[in-house]
Amino acid sequence: MNFFLEIGATIFGLIQGVLAMLNKRSNWIAYIIQMALMIAFSFSMHLYGDVTNSSIYLILGIVGFIIWNRKDKKDIKRCGVKEKVIYTSVIVVATLLMFFVLKRTDDPLPLLDAFTTTSSFVATYYMMTKKIDTWVIWFINDIFYAIEYFILPNQAISLFILNIIWTFMAVGSYINWRKIMKGKEVE
Repeated sequence: MNFFLEIGATIFGLIQGVLAMLNKRSNWIAYIIQMALMIAFSFSMHLYGDVTNSSIYLILGIVGFIIWNRKDKKDIKRCGVKEKVIYTSVIVVATLLMFFVLKRTDDPLPLLDAFTTTSSFVATYYMMTKKIDTWVIWFINDIFYAIEYFILPNQAISLFILNIIWTFMAVGSYINWRKIMKGKEVE
């Protein structure tokens, strides 16, 4: 069963990644389906941070789908220096807090699980609000998710490969969103 959950999450993750890179609202539908599959997979692997993460993402996917339909949220923007300091601080503090909680469970990788969970929340928020900085955060996050899935006691190879692909897609998404931003600046 884990294999099918992993493969399904991988397929919908690829679809979502391509649609997000192309700045398509429909990426959120694939995202919601992927998160439902990830909840089941992560629970079966005892990755409780990821279960929490994916459960909240399911809700955020619905919110993202709604927000991306609003006319005032169509443009892609960049975070200022102050906002970058804030989101970096949030990632560091939340990772440490979550690590102290997860190390008291049977989570096999509490620090990695805590970091990928908290940085994913931040990246998702910036994806929902169409800030190009989301792709820098996703790039770093995807590298660490790939490591997490590779070193799990029962390796999740499909999700490892998906996160390697997403690492490259984060670069492509950054480039594409930057082109879209520059196109809007010219108009």
